[in-house]
Amino acid sequence: MIGTILVLIFLVAPLSQLIHELGHIIPGLLFRSDHSELHLGRGKVLLSWKQKRVRVCIHLLFFQGAYSLNERESFFSNREKIWISAGGPLLNGLTASSLFFLSLEEGYGSFTLPFLFNLYLAVINLIPFSLKGKVSDGYRILQALKRCK
Repeated sequence: MIGTILVLIFLVAPLSQLIHELGHIIPGLLFRSDHSELHLGRGKVLLSWKQKRVRVCIHLLFFQGAYSLNERESFFSNREKIWISAGGPLLNGLTASSLFFLSLEEGYGSFTLPFLFNLYLAVINLIPFSLKGKVSDGYRILQALKRCK
C-alpha cells in the first residue's frame, strides 16, 4: 500500500501532470504562441531548458503540481482559448483511454493506477470552478464560450 502511494505521488502524478500541461502547450504552439512555458512542481528550479519557443522548468518539489502558459503579442481568440484550455483534459483523456486498453491486456496491473489518475485529471479539470483565485480549465472554457455569443 505504501509503495503504491509513493509511486502515485512521485511518478504517476508528476508524469500525468506533465501530460496535462503538454496538452495546453501543444494547441498554444499550433495557434502560434510567441512563448510557452511548462513548470513541473514548486520551489527551486532544478532543471530548465528552452527549445525554440518553449521553456520547460522542473522544480525541486516536482510532485507538487504543474502549470503552463502560452503568450502571444496579439490576444488569443475565444475559440483558441477554448482549445488551449481543453487541450490538457483532452490529452489526459486520450492517455487514460490508451492506458485502459493496455491495462485490459495486462490484466489490471501496472497501467491501472496511471489510467485512473489520468482519467481523474481529465474529468476534474473539465468541471467549471474557481477556488481561491485559481480557476479550472472547465471554468476557462465556460467563460470563453460565454464571450463567443
